[in-house]
Amino acid sequence: MEKNRAKEIIVEILQKSLTGQLDPSSNFSPINIAEAIAQKIDFEKPYEDSSLDNFAAELINEIVLLKEQAQKDYDSLSPEEDKLLRNFIKGKHTAYCVILDLIHKL
Repeated sequence: MEKNRAKEIIVEILQKSLTGQLDPSSNFSPINIAEAIAQKIDFEKPYEDSSLDNFAAELINEIVLLKEQAQKDYDSLSPEEDKLLRNFIKGKHTAYCVILDLIHKL
């Protein structure tokens, strides 16, 4: 749930439940209570999904760049002269593909 929407719901509940029960001269503010509750909830949340999504996106971008570089390196080598190096780079490229597949499955 969006943080602002959560605050609106909390304010609405407080206003409905406390209608007529507070002294009009008091400085009670449902908005301040709602903000305090929302901050407490945010503080106690586990690692946010959005942060995790950002991390995964950065990780995917980095692996894609490494995979593309490995493919360029592989293509630039001579098939006859650089067999061992080509096989090594092809193995790296395959590993990057496997890692990307695993990340996408998560």
